[in-house]
Amino acid sequence: MLTTQTSTEQRAPYPRLRENLWHLDPVVGRALLITPEAAFEVELPEAQRFLRMRSFCTGYHSMEEIAQLSGLPLEEVRSILESLEAAQVLCAPPLPDRPLRPEDARQALLRVCQLWSEELRRSYIGNELAQGALPRTVLLGWLLEMYHYVRDFPEAITLAAARSQGRLKEVLTRYAAQERGHELFLVRTLVNLGLTREEVEGSTPLVSTRLVGFLMRDLFELEPASALMVAALVEAQEFNPSQIQAFQERVGELYGIPADALGPFFEHQRVDVQMGHAELLAENLELVEIRESSKLDRVVNGLHDLKHAFDLQGLEIKDYYPVLGGKYFPRQPMTSGAI
Repeated sequence: MLTTQTSTEQRAPYPRLRENLWHLDPVVGRALLITPEAAFEVELPEAQRFLRMRSFCTGYHSMEEIAQLSGLPLEEVRSILESLEAAQVLCAPPLPDRPLRPEDARQALLRVCQLWSEELRRSYIGNELAQGALPRTVLLGWLLEMYHYVRDFPEAITLAAARSQGRLKEVLTRYAAQERGHELFLVRTLVNLGLTREEVEGSTPLVSTRLVGFLMRDLFELEPASALMVAALVEAQEFNPSQIQAFQERVGELYGIPADALGPFFEHQRVDVQMGHAELLAENLELVEIRESSKLDRVVNGLHDLKHAFDLQGLEIKDYYPVLGGKYFPRQPMTSGAI
């Protein structure tokens, strides 16, 4: 399946996988496997057979049970697991909670933020909008949800700053101040597209957008320095004027809007890139002081939940906004006067 030097590490009797992301391409007949350390090309039939057993590689099933649950021959399960072990996709046997070197935690968090940041870029709803795959109401709905998210973001960072001390507190306080008021870029964009400021500010976000805020706060309470990790996960890493111009022209052509209507939205991106928000984690890595493996596990799991909350937000946007069918647009808060 994969060709890499075999690891000599003892395999756990109940196989569990490290983070492994799969992108299947039926057109070319191949799949891409992405791990925290590397990427591998895999023949599509082999990838599809592995995915039959992947669901059961949770650390609770033996190889025999995985074969039975997936319907694959035991020898094939064994062969696939040996190949995955060679690619360092199998977890080592679990160890009891132990002291952890902060540097080891920092490197693990850098890897995972890079990995999931790239996944968020792959699933970016703007990619589908540029292909004309979604109606105009989804474009507007996406921008409305971004307005609510961007307005809430500095308030969540402020919570992290309040639980910090020393230089970390200074960095997060400055970060929150730099982000505050950026929702006005979204207001200007939506006004360009025909909404009024009152409509935008009087709307209420989708539940998934609220979930993003809740999960950030939960993570920041656990570890205030995780605000730096969220910055690495979600902040724009580059600003390419020619690509943005092409995107604006394409979306303008598809949805019948002025080519410069999205200008304020991308001005927000330019400002964030100019301020270096995506590099906050790398530039302040020494401020991450995690010394217990159990806490590192909780932080990584919180980042993973947040990544999936953004995925869920994209799905809910594409569920709520394409065919309104009587749904309020923008979405309205429920008040006592409406009962």
